Amino acid sequence: MFYTKYRPQKFSEVCRPNEAADVLSKQLQSGKTVHAYLFVGPRGTGKTTLARILAKSLNCLKPKASGEPCDKCSNCESIKIGSFVDLIEIDAASNRGIDDIRQLKDRIKLAPTMGKKKVYIIDEVHMLTTEAFNALLKTLEEPPRNTNFILCTTEDHKVPATIKSRCQVFRFKRASVPQILEKLKQIVKSEEIKISDVELKKIAEASLGGFRDAETLLQQVAEGEISVDSLLSTSSKEKYIECVDLLIAGKASKALDIISDVYGEGIDLYVWVGELLKYLRTLLFVKSGVPEGTAEVTDEIVEATRQQAKKVEMGWLIKTVGILLEAHKNIRSSFIPQLPVELAVVEICGKNDDEDVTGGEGRDGPEDKNGPKSKEMGETKISESKKSPEIEKALKEKRVEKSKNVEKEKITKPVISLKKVMTKWDMFVKKSRDLNHSLTALLNSSKPVGVEGNLLILEVFYPFHKERLESMRTRKILEDLSKSVFGICLGAKCVISADKPKKLKKGESGILTDMNISIPVSVDKKSILEAFDGGLPIVAKS
Repeated sequence: MFYTKYRPQKFSEVCRPNEAADVLSKQLQSGKTVHAYLFVGPRGTGKTTLARILAKSLNCLKPKASGEPCDKCSNCESIKIGSFVDLIEIDAASNRGIDDIRQLKDRIKLAPTMGKKKVYIIDEVHMLTTEAFNALLKTLEEPPRNTNFILCTTEDHKVPATIKSRCQVFRFKRASVPQILEKLKQIVKSEEIKISDVELKKIAEASLGGFRDAETLLQQVAEGEISVDSLLSTSSKEKYIECVDLLIAGKASKALDIISDVYGEGIDLYVWVGELLKYLRTLLFVKSGVPEGTAEVTDEIVEATRQQAKKVEMGWLIKTVGILLEAHKNIRSSFIPQLPVELAVVEICGKNDDEDVTGGEGRDGPEDKNGPKSKEMGETKISESKKSPEIEKALKEKRVEKSKNVEKEKITKPVISLKKVMTKWDMFVKKSRDLNHSLTALLNSSKPVGVEGNLLILEVFYPFHKERLESMRTRKILEDLSKSVFGICLGAKCVISADKPKKLKKGESGILTDMNISIPVSVDKKSILEAFDGGLPIVAKS
């Protein structure tokens, strides 16, 4: 592989600027190296490479005054080919338990066999268990005089603070496009590969600041004799920028085409959407005005996102990240992997109907060159795309929900004014006598206070009144009565007044119980029970 064949072997071969390489060279030159280092940075940025160069310098038999290893002595050659027994590389991802660290502590007591120093390189150190970290603490703090530790990690937030405090920490930044281009040109010249500078630049940009990724892509292009564009079409930063531009513009059809292309080319959607989220995170940082370097991307990507950040509002960006995060979680569990992403795209583009995404800079006004935006950015444009049945169903559910909300708003609007009700209220009560005497008494005891949709709001004094007026039987009578008086069907909705009547008027009903309701013997008991829906324990008067 190119990344192993062309791995730097000396500090002078490391691409500059590189703060870690410069500081380590000065420490070696002055003889003031420390016993423990922690190298932190993204993948493929030279952490393990620099650790091996440091190990080589510490054990070189003929080191240069500048701190450089000679790269010719037996120790340097052994380290280069991986046969130096005093350089122990441990993969913490597969040796992460406390037993592995105990074995390390037992071996560390032995003196170096071939060189001057024993150097332990623990890669992916963040994968160690809590117990393993605790077991390593004392050894890391006070190792034998001839032992050095170099810990490497891509996720320093998972490394305990107690470990960090015992190490000198060096942070590795992503390489810039010019740095990667310089390295790629050296390989192209050495391997006599025929490739244009334009294609090399595309590879450098697609590697997202990682030397190893760039060298691997170059080898694929060179040895596989395939087009750079076909290799990078769906994974380069330009594709992420294009996708975000489409989401900002609300062009769901074209955004769905990108998702379809990604899935069709066999790219893992979970990984691709994860990288898209990383790009949106960068956009969020740039939009927030964070200092350069916080986003952990190349200067070229920062510049590109800076231009895109001018087109979008922070609120829209936060909502979009949230929607895509939810879709990202659902990809693995979905029977149709692309469905959660497609639904997310539809939802994001649909939001443009209800809110201004760009805040002015990225818009031409209420209408753009292609016509009205409010419709086209939502369902109208989506209808032009190749929609799956699942997307059709989601859109239909969205329309139904919107329709329900509209109906709900309509229900709250009064179908008749309270003023009109009050002008005919006496007539309404009078006509009720022909239908039901008990209803008349209840209406005399109530007061119209409002209209909500097709419900007449009546203020009553007792729960009994509320119960009887809102009963199914009474509702039917009120609807028929209101139809004849007001010309529209009205139901009743009662609210209990906080005040109580000082004295009941003639014909009004108060608190009705089995103690105050009685009927003469001469009156037909059955007709009375029907009037009260048979719900009262009526006692006949003797």
